[in-house]
Amino acid sequence: MAQHAPFVAPQELHDLAFRYGLAVDSRDASMLGSIFTRDGIIRGHGQADARYAGKAGWETMIAEVSASFGQTMHNVYNQTFVLAPDGAVSGLTTGVASHILLADAGAKELSLLDFAMRYHNRYALEDGVWKFAERALEVVWVENRPVRRFSANMLGDELRGFAAVD
Repeated sequence: MAQHAPFVAPQELHDLAFRYGLAVDSRDASMLGSIFTRDGIIRGHGQADARYAGKAGWETMIAEVSASFGQTMHNVYNQTFVLAPDGAVSGLTTGVASHILLADAGAKELSLLDFAMRYHNRYALEDGVWKFAERALEVVWVENRPVRRFSANMLGDELRGFAAVD
């Protein structure tokens, strides 16, 4: 098996994972598309076909996220990068994506669905800018639990170390 050298990645490669989370969490299909190469794709890990690709794919993905979740928050934990002998750069990003499931407008308790994830990434320079060529999502496990919306009234009540907010 050919050895692949660890790659000290430029900050731009790290930033792609953060920008991906920001794009999804802010429901911005244009931002999402800007971090992928022109022929870049998102697919499930172990699946051959692209799940999302191109402008229409990014818009579909954001529409599906919006229709399924009231809010999302992506948290990036670990990132590793590998430089292959042919110069190709790949990597693994781990993290948790939190998803508030849709609920009635006045609901006090919400349901949170967390995905513990690994993204298997391929990167490419396009027009002098690092971008994702591919992201393959592997969901390792999920957790579902009740959560509540934050309220300033919690300050001083439940969070006693903070002063109450008028």
